[in-house]
Amino acid sequence: MLDTGASVSMVSADLARKLKLKLSVHSPLRVSGLGGVPTKIRSKAQVKVTIGPRVVYILDLWVANIGEGIDTFLGMDFMYSAGVQICVREGLVKVPDEETILLNRGGAIRKSQGLDLAVTPDYTARFLPERSVVVQIHYAQMDPHRDVVWAGRGDRWVTKLIFASRSYSVAAKVVNISDKA
Repeated sequence: MLDTGASVSMVSADLARKLKLKLSVHSPLRVSGLGGVPTKIRSKAQVKVTIGPRVVYILDLWVANIGEGIDTFLGMDFMYSAGVQICVREGLVKVPDEETILLNRGGAIRKSQGLDLAVTPDYTARFLPERSVVVQIHYAQMDPHRDVVWAGRGDRWVTKLIFASRSYSVAAKVVNISDKA
């Protein structure tokens, strides 16, 4: 389970015992759960988490009694480091290098389709370190009022979508975060 309200990821003490996870003791972490009841947790376990057929993460999860019927949840520490993208409007979660996952909203799940749209500048640009370039988005086969745009990232660059007053993205700002051109 993904929990955007949790700053750390946790596994239940019951599941840790069942899986015979090796626990390590750390200085206490003070957390507040549902209802704001504060508690301290002291143990961590290293866990291998597989998402989809290709992506495996080795995570340090805090071990705690986290609630009835919940074995584990991945908090913002995991989502940030893994580059998880969440689109609440469309009910989608996207993990880098993986398929898009539909959020479970307690009801029917809508089918969704995607389209990879290469966004390239109309000119040749030298992409110097710590510099950026703004690239206009041309919506050939897409409807910008209906379709959701996801901006990707690479090892050497990150993107930021630029919105117009029409409430849909019109360009992508690409920033070179490496020390190479």
